[in-house]
Amino acid sequence: MRRGEQARGDILDAAERLIAERGVQVPLRDIALAAGQRNNSAVNYHFRNRQDLIDAVVLRRLEPMERERGLMLAALGPDHDVEALLRVMVLPFTTVPSRYYARFLQAANLHLRADIDDAHGSAWRQVLGELARAIPTPDSAARHRRVTAIGTTMFALLADLERATHDSDAATGGVEEIISMLAAMLTAAVPHTVAEAAGQRK
Repeated sequence: MRRGEQARGDILDAAERLIAERGVQVPLRDIALAAGQRNNSAVNYHFRNRQDLIDAVVLRRLEPMERERGLMLAALGPDHDVEALLRVMVLPFTTVPSRYYARFLQAANLHLRADIDDAHGSAWRQVLGELARAIPTPDSAARHRRVTAIGTTMFALLADLERATHDSDAATGGVEEIISMLAAMLTAAVPHTVAEAAGQRK
């Protein structure tokens, strides 16, 4: 590996860990120092800005996860249920070779770009589309809100699992409990006021 590629990888590792531990506004010079870079502006040499750095951390993890999701989707039978789709969504996060990625996603949630996976496969979007159709309402706005909430909740639950696995002795129900919780949240009845408003707009 060339020196520049090694430095870039070290910066991505440091950014993932420090953002997970300290939040998205951690100083870039602290990331450079943690990556073993003597130049405080090393991060800006490799990445245009903080958002570019966050995107790069996500893309590095996204590509192998999308390949795994594609294989899992191809293996699903025609009568798969919501929990099977959620496994496609959730399980690849558990194979990421990192102790900090789930907590990074939770910390950086407001900075994650919705379009970042456009050029790197469609498995994630396919799963989200099928999950949205499983929500018991015809209201597209209500479906969008719940899918967004599922993502936020998933990141939080995975971060808790990661924390319990690596940094504490806290009990955890594991991945299957996370999937069951997300399935219940996804398929819960939509309040009548939302459903009625959707019917009135038709």
